[in-house]
Amino acid sequence: KMPSLHEAVPSMFGVKRKHVISYSRGLANLLEAGIPILRALTIQSQFGNGAFRAKQKEVIDEVQKGSRLSEACGKFPNIFPNFYVYLLRTGEEVGNLADVLKDTAGHMEREEATKAKVKRSLAYPVFVMVLAVCAVAVMMAFVVPALTMMFDEFNSDLPVMTRGMIAVSGFFEDNIGYIALSVLLIGGGGVLYGKTDAGRRKKDRIVIKVPVIGPAILKGGLARFCRNMSMLVGAGVTLFEALKLTSETTDNSVIADALTRVRERVGDGQLLSQAVIIDPVFPSLMGEMVAVGEEAGSLQEQLTRVSNFYEEEAERAVAQVTGMLTPALTVGVGLMIGLIAVTIF
Repeated sequence: KMPSLHEAVPSMFGVKRKHVISYSRGLANLLEAGIPILRALTIQSQFGNGAFRAKQKEVIDEVQKGSRLSEACGKFPNIFPNFYVYLLRTGEEVGNLADVLKDTAGHMEREEATKAKVKRSLAYPVFVMVLAVCAVAVMMAFVVPALTMMFDEFNSDLPVMTRGMIAVSGFFEDNIGYIALSVLLIGGGGVLYGKTDAGRRKKDRIVIKVPVIGPAILKGGLARFCRNMSMLVGAGVTLFEALKLTSETTDNSVIADALTRVRERVGDGQLLSQAVIIDPVFPSLMGEMVAVGEEAGSLQEQLTRVSNFYEEEAERAVAQVTGMLTPALTVGVGLMIGLIAVTIF
């Protein structure tokens, strides 16, 4: 049997976060309308792409066998993360599943909007960088060799810079296949290593220390952590369990390790603010803001405020990064191409 597209190429045709958001929102509306859970699941399973419809049918089968919705979704962690499943379980126990689904969908939607905003901000600098590399490669591999033949006809000594550029161009021309293969192997190896635990940890540690870029990533991670904690605490999840869930759903290993340490301190009896303040990963301002919420008995609301604050800070940091990168890359491209042009002339 030939595999389906979503099985063969899951990254392109698999279940994406936007599908889960739409599914959760639609299911919440059906439950609010008084439709029983099994019928609501059946109606909702008609929507989405092929991969998601197939998984929804499996969820329905589990519910028909007597499982709760949270238990059925928990069998597919690649689609429904632990954070999502735990919130469903809390909603089932309290009896407000529709509200939990709607809040979870809104929460996930905000996260996706933030990620999309960062990607859009970095799209132009990345485009300029790729364009620069391609332009230099084309000039060195095709343009300069054509001019070299003309230079040979002069039968005169060429300047040192011109001879050096011709030598580099000749190396490119003679080894273009090996260079392309090396780039593919190094790039592919780097991507595969980055997906391992050790590679991901090393990459996260390096990236978070990069000036300007590192603080932007850290602030974005702190905003997501506070938003997740606010939602879990508001749903009635204990602080200890909420820290465990947020550490599992954090995509940055540096922040995840820090949350594990914070959770251990909270387990030893410290307040969340105390556990956060003494950890070097978290800014002291964040601990002070959390402490205000603990003292006032409004931890959930304060965590939401902290999240909003760091989301704005992350946006400013990303804007600063793109504002610095764009002119720097433009000048860099101009200098490289200008150097080649001057050397030729």
